[in-house]
Amino acid sequence: MTPTEYRATLKRLGLSHNRAAPLLGVDLRTSKRWSSGERAIPPPLARLLAYIEKYGVELAREFVEREKDDGLEKD
Repeated sequence: MTPTEYRATLKRLGLSHNRAAPLLGVDLRTSKRWSSGERAIPPPLARLLAYIEKYGVELAREFVEREKDDGLEKD
């Protein structure tokens, strides 16, 4: 996934960097670095974004919240 594709995907999903970062489990700066091309976008992230586009942001949010509730999220 290129930075242009990443920005376009966030736009299609209606996500700002502020909203995308916690959904993706990363720092706000990381999302901005992916968007600018400063950092490479990991292939698993591209797959996750494709999943979110297919099944919806709300389902992805539910999954993230479930991980938090199950104690699977790292501190």
